[in-house]
Amino acid sequence: MSRLISLALLLTLACAPTAPRAAPGPMAGPSGSATPERITSPSVPVLEGIPHAVRVGLVVYVSGMVPVDSAGQIIGAGDLIAQTRQVVANLRAVMRTARGVPGDVVKVTVYLRDATPGAVDTVRATMLENLDKLTLPAVTIVGVTSLPEPSMRVMIDATAHLRSEFPDRARMGGAPPARPM
Repeated sequence: MSRLISLALLLTLACAPTAPRAAPGPMAGPSGSATPERITSPSVPVLEGIPHAVRVGLVVYVSGMVPVDSAGQIIGAGDLIAQTRQVVANLRAVMRTARGVPGDVVKVTVYLRDATPGAVDTVRATMLENLDKLTLPAVTIVGVTSLPEPSMRVMIDATAHLRSEFPDRARMGGAPPARPM
């Protein structure tokens, strides 16, 4: 019996950690940086102090995109299709600035003013036309009573997970990368 206790004690000591574990802290992403990087696309108007997105490692959190062009003008006042196309175009521009591609987007939340079943169908169909069909993100459509401007009907925010630090040409719609011989 004492041999069994000795063996158990020996195994416990042999398997015990040699140093105390550190308290959990922020984890660095695969790119090695846990420091948030503010992303601002030159082709999308910005509100003072609010970035278009924040990137931490390979994850990009995109702020609410509204239907404005590069000059800050609202596109398609009241026209849901034109506005949805513009917010998706702004999302694509921000993703490129964050060194990603639209196919990296994994989650989209759509804020829709006057969300009727027809309006929801219109937004869904327009987004399907304008996003990467091979890697469609999860989508939530939320009806809201107002948006920043009365003529705005739609706003979206998104989360993306970049597949690498630098997008490859195949994901950008170009020729596939050359294979080494």
